[in-house]
Amino acid sequence: MPTYQKCRCQGAFPLRQLVEEGCRPLASRLAAQAITTVIDVPADQMIVADRELLRSAVQNLVLGAIAAMPDGGSLVATSASGPNTVELEIADTGESLFDEELHHASDPSGADHRGTTGRALAAVRKIAEAHGGNVTVANCPEGGVAFTLRIPQPVALEAAA
Repeated sequence: MPTYQKCRCQGAFPLRQLVEEGCRPLASRLAAQAITTVIDVPADQMIVADRELLRSAVQNLVLGAIAAMPDGGSLVATSASGPNTVELEIADTGESLFDEELHHASDPSGADHRGTTGRALAAVRKIAEAHGGNVTVANCPEGGVAFTLRIPQPVALEAAA
């Protein structure tokens, strides 16, 4: 697995566009499995991050969702911004994880029952950490699993008057 030392942030870019780019190469697989995709990320929401690394994280999470929903379902990407953080959540309607699986969701040693490799989830965690952030995993109340990436953002400094 690659080692991610530090992100190469090249400036701000639209988060929605990045999520769309991350899903696009997987569109035929999503359609073949009757998985509907909803990207509920504002078009004007910006993020400062390493674009390639973050796109890789999105693709890993989408691949995990595909594996979790062999008979169809929904994949939903949502986001939220705080004063110093952007959160991106990728949720699916596949099977929920057992408590033990939630605890070991990023274990690089193997695969969970959903078919997502532990290495892929560990890579997502390393990408988040390379940005100074983290990733959390939680079961959705309606079923399925949500992965939330939290990426700190530079604080805009106001010029003294």
